[in-house]
Amino acid sequence: MAQYFVKQLLLSTLLLNSAFARADTKSKSEPGDAAIGSEAILRTEGPLVDMRLNADKTLMAFVDHRGQSLRILDLNTQDVYELTPHRVGSAYFWSPDGKRLFFRELIRDGKKVTSEVKAYDTVLHKSIALDRFTGSSGFLTLDPRDYTYYMMHEKGIASRRLDFPGERFARWQERAKKTIDLGRYIATQKSILWLSDLGLTLSTLKDDVSGVESFDISPDGTTIAWATAKNQIFISHLGETPKRLGPGRDPRWHESRSLLLYSAGRVVGDKVYDYDIRISDVKGEGRFLTNTPDIKERWPQWWTDSNVLYTRESSTDLWKLQYRDSGEMTASSPNSKSVNQ
Repeated sequence: MAQYFVKQLLLSTLLLNSAFARADTKSKSEPGDAAIGSEAILRTEGPLVDMRLNADKTLMAFVDHRGQSLRILDLNTQDVYELTPHRVGSAYFWSPDGKRLFFRELIRDGKKVTSEVKAYDTVLHKSIALDRFTGSSGFLTLDPRDYTYYMMHEKGIASRRLDFPGERFARWQERAKKTIDLGRYIATQKSILWLSDLGLTLSTLKDDVSGVESFDISPDGTTIAWATAKNQIFISHLGETPKRLGPGRDPRWHESRSLLLYSAGRVVGDKVYDYDIRISDVKGEGRFLTNTPDIKERWPQWWTDSNVLYTRESSTDLWKLQYRDSGEMTASSPNSKSVNQ
């Protein structure tokens, strides 16, 4: 059984809970037209790379700048739990109830590499091994329609149906069963794949062929957004021809609306020189929430309908941004499910 260590964060003088609760935040960075203000609320001992919040927004998983040392930050106690020192990269996701973190770690032993899939229970503070494969592997890809994860490895595609205590499929999942027969997404470091024809056909979704940096699947499982190594955002619905949304990184779908939150690239000529937080619909229509030249905002996370968490490249601060919600971007596709269903 692996051991897990609790590390206390080095906090700033700002109080976490009161900062989240306040609505009268003063801007300490230049906001965009839609933003009310932003402020640093927490300082950690290291950078918060590839942050991901759980369902009730109390726990946040992240890795270091090398994609190693997967950790969980408890936003209430400010304790940090290190799950593994090995390389994980972007291969981790939260369970729908937010109590378990599933991850794939790459374990090196000399020249030998082993891929191991594990589940960490945040209540028991224990992990169990689910699968183990020789060699390297792709990202863990969860299909929220039936709680099945897929992963490409050297000998094929692994899949496992996840079972949770007291599990009961929501109504939207029952309705979504017909879309499962159309296909599923599988994310790899090289490309996004579409598995269709009951698993008989595997096709590559076209992008700029530079490789996949990060991705996110919509809560209803039908639409995927991904960022390439050339810092371009692409979107595909049910395996259809992808659409390029524009320059950016770190896409995150809203939990109940068809809105995408991401770090959008500011471009001069053909070069991205900066990143600001942006909200967009699936058509690419949206608005910037920040406007901070030479300060690269990264890994934004939906906090509430009018608050976003994010960090900055090479920074150890966690930032909170409050923005003016707009009723204009409320289309029901692709995220047509209700969080209460």
